[in-house]
Amino acid sequence: MAAGQLRDRIAFKSPSYSNDGMGGGAVTWATQFTVWGSLTPERGREQLEAGRLQSAVAGVVKVRSSTAARTITAEWICTIDGVDYNIRSITNPDRHDRYLELLVERGVAI
Repeated sequence: MAAGQLRDRIAFKSPSYSNDGMGGGAVTWATQFTVWGSLTPERGREQLEAGRLQSAVAGVVKVRSSTAARTITAEWICTIDGVDYNIRSITNPDRHDRYLELLVERGVAI
């Protein structure tokens, strides 16, 4: 993947869970690392949720493979231009650890 194709600054965040002492809890997101990558939006869809029309957009994020990038799980989120995306799946398409592709989605519950 050529460096010129990596135009988006992408922050990867992992969840941290805390107990509120009353049977519930909260999740906070801690940035683990930030890299250059590319986001290619694939499709959008609308869904009816709680009586309101919601818009969701899926896409593919590509990043160079690295020790840090290989720690990403589908439990994490990534942030691009201030927008949070859920990570749905992670693949190594060339099976040579050159880059990773992540199927991401925004506009849905995190």
